[in-house]
Amino acid sequence: MKITKRQLRRIIRESVMTESLSQSVKDLLDRDYEQISDNTSYPYGRNRGDVRSTTIYGRTDGQPVPEADLKLLKDRDADVRERGGPMAALSGTYTTTLSQDGMSLVVNYYRHTAG
Repeated sequence: MKITKRQLRRIIRESVMTESLSQSVKDLLDRDYEQISDNTSYPYGRNRGDVRSTTIYGRTDGQPVPEADLKLLKDRDADVRERGGPMAALSGTYTTTLSQDGMSLVVNYYRHTAG
């Protein structure tokens, strides 16, 4: 299979954008948010590999969550699903929502194994 320069540039651009998106989400959560609670469960036991996790983040300054932050996390969620394709849950998917009071982010993570 032969790859053209154009295809190679596109592949590199996509990988850099993906890395920068995941990194920017990590930096944002580390810089502006504190972890309020974390609940991780292994529905079929730790050795099977299935994971369900709910993590709640609140802003360190006590202000409501800005729309830009929520959009960044939702973009990361969509990117992870898109890269995973029809079997995205095998590599893990995120679902980010805003709490009812608008003061915290609720991040759900789900990964399952085949079989």
